[in-house]
Amino acid sequence: MYYTEKEIMTQHEALEHTYSYFEKRKTKIQQFFSDKKCKKFVILGCGSSYMLAKSGQKLFCGYEDTSALAVAGGDFLLNPGAYDEYVKDSTLVCLSRSGKTSEIVRSVQYAKEKYGCPVVSVSMEKENALAAYSDLDLVMEWSYDQSVCQTRSVTNLYLAVLMLTAFYGKNDALIDDVKNVIGLNEEYKTEYRPFLKEIAGREWDKAVVLADGPVCGIAEEGALAFVEISRTPGYYANVLDYRHGPMVLNDERTLNIVLTASEDTELQKALLQDIKERKGVLVTASAKKENLYGADLHVSLGDCKKIESMGIAYIYIMQMIAYEKAVNKGCNPDVPEGLDAYITL
Repeated sequence: MYYTEKEIMTQHEALEHTYSYFEKRKTKIQQFFSDKKCKKFVILGCGSSYMLAKSGQKLFCGYEDTSALAVAGGDFLLNPGAYDEYVKDSTLVCLSRSGKTSEIVRSVQYAKEKYGCPVVSVSMEKENALAAYSDLDLVMEWSYDQSVCQTRSVTNLYLAVLMLTAFYGKNDALIDDVKNVIGLNEEYKTEYRPFLKEIAGREWDKAVVLADGPVCGIAEEGALAFVEISRTPGYYANVLDYRHGPMVLNDERTLNIVLTASEDTELQKALLQDIKERKGVLVTASAKKENLYGADLHVSLGDCKKIESMGIAYIYIMQMIAYEKAVNKGCNPDVPEGLDAYITL
């Protein structure tokens, strides 16, 4: 068994651990936000964690009088002056699997030394370089992936972002919804794996992932999973925005995975009809059980009441199809050529 397969299929155990870890620290986290009195956030990440930072940006901005900006660590490192006015008087939220990536560590050091910014770090290794600069250091070592390609780690990092922002906004309804989704995760993965394996075996050679709102970041990570795990081109876009240029490359050899979470079924139906006319493979996902749009496969994400929670189940679709595609192609999903677990400059 490859590490990637094991890490995907056991990530429900890590999700339960992460949920419990954050619940036990709820008072401490909320006290941190209360003491800092800051409603302005810069969220730093690199690669997968930068994509999740984009979800974090939308989540923070959903609360009253709160602003947030997701920034790639490398961008900040090369162009710190471009962000000075925004970083000033902000709280930094740093997302990193290892806590050792140079772009993140150097950027945090700069912001801390120049502006004294409060820092929240979320990582998955106890011995990490971010801890020295962090006012609130959250470490989820049980989520760390042995494979270079992140699967379990990104799902849990997304959960951490959900929990962190929900505690900030005192959003108990989201916390309850997340708990429900995690409870169903093992059964859900087992139920849909054979169907996803069948989709992976079809004749397609590029993948498109569409989603909106706070799911944007983890959906973009889903597109990256195809690139890293199965060495297959993957592309992300917002649902309706896909028509604005990228659809020109959609053809009979395209796998389309679409989160149909909006209640505006007519607008979604029109887009999906446009996609179906191009003769590719269509997978839809939502909290509904019915296959409303005539997809090749519809995945019910369970009894989700909030779109934010859907991201936990949605990412599994891309992870498992990418894994099965890699096996079909005969490439090692754990160790993509020329890619390291973290970057040291």
